[in-house]
Amino acid sequence: MLDLHERAIKYLKKRDQTHFTKKAALRILEIFPDRKTYVLEAGFTPSGKVHLGNFGDILITEAVRKILELWGYKARSILAIDSRDPFRKPPIFVPEEFKRKAEKYLGRPLEQLPDPWGCHKNYVEHFVEPLLTSLNTYGLRPEIYFAHQIHTNTQYINLLRRVILDRNKIGKIFNRVHERAGHKKRYEADWIPFRPLCANCGRIDEHVKPVEVLENGYVIKYKCEACRYEGYADIRKAEGKAPWRIDWPLRWVLFDVHFEPMGKDLMAAGSSYDTGCALLREYFGREPPIAVFYDFFYWIEPNKEPRKFSKRAGVGLGAHEWLLYAPPEALNYMLLRRHVGDIARDSLRHIDFNPYDIPTYVSRFDSDEEYLFNKLKDGKLGTDDIKILTAYVLSQRDISKAFKHRIRRVPYELALKAAMWMKDIEEGLKMLRRLRALPPDANRFEIEDAKRRLNYAINYLRDWWKPPEINVESVIHNLTDDEKSAIRDLLLNTLDILPEKISQDIIRKYVNEICSKHNLRPKNIYAILYRICLGEETGPPAYRLYQKEFTRRNLVRAAEILEVKKN
Repeated sequence: MLDLHERAIKYLKKRDQTHFTKKAALRILEIFPDRKTYVLEAGFTPSGKVHLGNFGDILITEAVRKILELWGYKARSILAIDSRDPFRKPPIFVPEEFKRKAEKYLGRPLEQLPDPWGCHKNYVEHFVEPLLTSLNTYGLRPEIYFAHQIHTNTQYINLLRRVILDRNKIGKIFNRVHERAGHKKRYEADWIPFRPLCANCGRIDEHVKPVEVLENGYVIKYKCEACRYEGYADIRKAEGKAPWRIDWPLRWVLFDVHFEPMGKDLMAAGSSYDTGCALLREYFGREPPIAVFYDFFYWIEPNKEPRKFSKRAGVGLGAHEWLLYAPPEALNYMLLRRHVGDIARDSLRHIDFNPYDIPTYVSRFDSDEEYLFNKLKDGKLGTDDIKILTAYVLSQRDISKAFKHRIRRVPYELALKAAMWMKDIEEGLKMLRRLRALPPDANRFEIEDAKRRLNYAINYLRDWWKPPEINVESVIHNLTDDEKSAIRDLLLNTLDILPEKISQDIIRKYVNEICSKHNLRPKNIYAILYRICLGEETGPPAYRLYQKEFTRRNLVRAAEILEVKKN
């Protein structure tokens, strides 16, 4: 009898097309048969905040690698960081002091800029370090290559020199692609596929014009239009870089890349992927990497227009930031649960990301996890079940542990309720037990998971949670005269007590006295307090309503409406 883990892995080992990672793996094996090792690449430019869209590239690459390995093949994944791309403009969220100096940084390699906040070695490290330090938490372990490492690689230098010497042939290939795509741009006969680094002003962008190839392709003479300097750049010393349409496909050849995910904009005719594919086929005589295309992330907030995630605009959550609020597996699962029909023609759907819906994203992960455990235990899985099973297993930090332990999860909403009122994690665990969210016989895995969820909830409440908007006037209006008098008396006696001094014994004392005076039951008084503060009939111990700012504010408003007079 197979255990649940073995049964799940058996489904993943089937070479079907139920999940996009399997479709990609099958296509890789079809186009690149009998390779000793398969190489999968992701990459991004650290021009600003590295967001979940960039993280998605890495996740997809690693997921396809894991499928290939489950099928018995050797594979490695690479993360290429384009740290030498030219600085175009400052992100809108950097300090004003950096913005004032930004003009002198224009065109310079990103890795040569200072950290705008002064907390890292340079600009690139500031934006890249948080992502790299979080990857292991997500179970992702790609090999990291920064641009300088690539551009100083002897094999890369030889490839670049070859392209420079055969530039006329390369230009004709690109021109044919542009002509087919209906693009007007053409590469002239004197085009030199290299961006020299100006030795005077430090620019590496279009303002530095290559004018002559010397020393059999190793040296490029240039003129800088920005500072009027004329000099010589040696490609052996990485004194410049290839333009993107050349640099990217050279990386494919250098690492022998077989797969790379990319944005759906690169599906367009004449794109850099299109010219890169032509370069590999027509010049290098090999097939380009298989691609999985994806639509973009959009930042959604109530009553605001959706905004596309953007590194320079600072729009979007980073992978390291997600870990403040939710489990890594939940993010992995959300991104991998997408579907695509034909990977060559279609793209993974876009993601509308609403930070206020983080509890919903986690709840979806929890419910699908529970569903899969039951489905694996009780019966055969259908096509849709296998799709979400594949996404779930690949979302795990360690797939060898998938379905090994069935953890009874604390629902995120109940973790929020406990975190809202608890004084510390231990008290939060007690609350979760009272709420029956944490079973009395919880094992150590479940207790540790509950602690993590309480910490996520603390951060979510601090950064994203919005207090309920209670119509205090309406609550008061619907009270009987006796109830209004009782609440007026209670507030008169309790609102003057400092929040840190109030206790449940004090509240109970006044509630009992007032109930005797107005012939009411304590249960009625407490229910009114909860309606005023939370819009609900029940809640935490009543004294805590006086300690939280958002609930105390509603009590003060109720006192104003009831015209509570101080002696």
